[in-house]
Amino acid sequence: MRAGIKPETVVAAAADIADRDGWDRISLAGVAGALGIRTPSLYNHVEGLPDLRQKLASHALALLDERLHDAAIGYSGRQAFVEVGRSYVQFVREHPGLYEAVNRVVSPKPDAFEQASDRILTLFARLMQPLGVPENEAVHAIRGLRAMVHGFASLESVGGFQMKQDLMESLSKSITYYIDGLSAGHK
Repeated sequence: MRAGIKPETVVAAAADIADRDGWDRISLAGVAGALGIRTPSLYNHVEGLPDLRQKLASHALALLDERLHDAAIGYSGRQAFVEVGRSYVQFVREHPGLYEAVNRVVSPKPDAFEQASDRILTLFARLMQPLGVPENEAVHAIRGLRAMVHGFASLESVGGFQMKQDLMESLSKSITYYIDGLSAGHK
């Protein structure tokens, strides 16, 4: 085993490949080459490509979780949602391969992935509380918001927005309209 190669180093190399070349371009040979080691040496850190992809998905969601929590700090109400949504889209811009890893993770999902997912869900549920959304309806509201932000990021990534208006302004306004509608509907 080459000195300095750790499981997190392997995942970081895979993340670089995913963001640069795409999720489908991740291979054990490519990761080994990026690290300057032979492919069999990777088996000291991962059980194979499926395991590497699961670890990459967990890493990606942990990064997204951290980013979203940081974005919410100091904000409340609709502005908290706007900041979190903008941060989400920025994450997709910066890490398209990692974002794809989040959306292509297979079941059973790793514990680390589930934990990060729970933290994100908890963040959104906490942000929803002041809107008066009943607890039994919060998951529906959160899914709607996620669908909107994911759709926005996905459309942007394929050049789906051609008008000259600022994209982040459009995103901010869309989130505000959605949150205002939720708030008004539960007063």
